[in-house]
Amino acid sequence: MKHPVSFELEFKENTYPGKFIVIEGIEASGKTTQAELLVKKLEKENKVFHTKNPTNSFIGEVIRKNLLSGETKVPPIALQYLFSADREIQQQEIIESLKKGEIVVSDRYFWSSVAYGAADIEIDYDNSVNISLTAFSLLSMYHQFILPDITFYLNISVAEAENRINASDKHREIYDNSKTNEKVKKGYDWLIEKFPEQFTFIDAGRSVDEISQNLLGVVSKK
Repeated sequence: MKHPVSFELEFKENTYPGKFIVIEGIEASGKTTQAELLVKKLEKENKVFHTKNPTNSFIGEVIRKNLLSGETKVPPIALQYLFSADREIQQQEIIESLKKGEIVVSDRYFWSSVAYGAADIEIDYDNSVNISLTAFSLLSMYHQFILPDITFYLNISVAEAENRINASDKHREIYDNSKTNEKVKKGYDWLIEKFPEQFTFIDAGRSVDEISQNLLGVVSKK
């Protein structure tokens, strides 16, 4: 039985004295490396709060050690609820840091819930109604969350990401494979199409130093 549903999502603009920066991208796009480099550069003149998804909270540790490792399996929506709970804890930390005038740098944020949540349930991206309902239901968990001042999307091909994964001993989680990465990339493509004003597109196929300078340049201008 089908029922028509209509709703709006509202996210909060950052009105605090601090600035909020997020780095997004598929697996092996360089998010963690670039977040760490950006934090080091910003710390020279600013107080910086560096955070990530999942966090180091109790819930975040369960996600990372038990679920992303593949040790324990749960239904996809259950995983997203756990991520949501972890991000709710993180949100309070972000707000406190922004209130102090600090710069917050996050390795992923709630946008990734769509990219990864849709990949988990094998969403059909050719069905616009289906993907819209799925995406907005996932984002509804983050109603009233603060929007970043800058969200960098590190763009890289799935083939290049696979090369990096195969050459690294760090990528051993359930999402670290080309099949899932392809689905995740479609999720990010959908987000960027629907919310273009929220993303700053970065070519992540260049050297680490080039990308790092690019990010710092954008941050400095902002």
